[in-house]
Amino acid sequence: MHTRETDAIAKYIAGAETVVSELGISIEVGSDFDFFCSIPKLQPDRHAVSPIFDPDESCISASNGFWLIGRNTSGEIVLTQAIKLIPVGEAGFLTHLTRDLADYRPKGDRLDIAKSQVYLTDRAAGLSGDLCYYGELWIKSTYRGSCLTAVMPRLMFAIAIAKWSPNVVFGVMEPLAACKGLAAREGFMHLEQGGLHWWDRVSSEIMEEWLVWTTRDDFIFNMRVSPEMLSNLYPSKIDKKPAKVPNVA
Repeated sequence: MHTRETDAIAKYIAGAETVVSELGISIEVGSDFDFFCSIPKLQPDRHAVSPIFDPDESCISASNGFWLIGRNTSGEIVLTQAIKLIPVGEAGFLTHLTRDLADYRPKGDRLDIAKSQVYLTDRAAGLSGDLCYYGELWIKSTYRGSCLTAVMPRLMFAIAIAKWSPNVVFGVMEPLAACKGLAAREGFMHLEQGGLHWWDRVSSEIMEEWLVWTTRDDFIFNMRVSPEMLSNLYPSKIDKKPAKVPNVA
């Protein structure tokens, strides 16, 4: 990346840290995915970590992945998210997903991967090079409706771009969530409607997920909308209690 872009990303990360700190949340970044997978056991309102971030099911370490958690002033974990570097090379995104679809399945053994399908536009199918998969965004109910849904994913994208400079960041989400604007809030510029069709071997029904993605250039362009500007879009429902946030750039 050019020095100007590097400086702009560092400034964006610092701005996001400030917004999060003003909500009384301190940030911790790490790569111990055994620890990360243990977090949902303390949070009964969420599902287990996806296989792609589980070191028992996926090859993930500090060299190709990291997570970010946030703690409130009491030390309680109130948000999580994770990202993994996916080198697709010249094979293309569609080839990768078709070959490694099982990596992106939800936790559990209900799905028949052989009967599941991938549907992408031509542009998405041809994405190549280094990609990043983003997921595991969870925010405690106390903080939902705040700016965190918009600020946290973009903070994660910025850190990943500074670290690996991937061509694309992508993820998956439920269709209704996408239709309610979650893709836009998280900073994704492209939406593959009906991108993943998972075949449920128990009910013989299809569970649909939509694939979302944004390029590195998209993200650089969208940095014009700063974390502070995103924060100002949301009414403040949370008492702001500054927390010390370490530098994660």
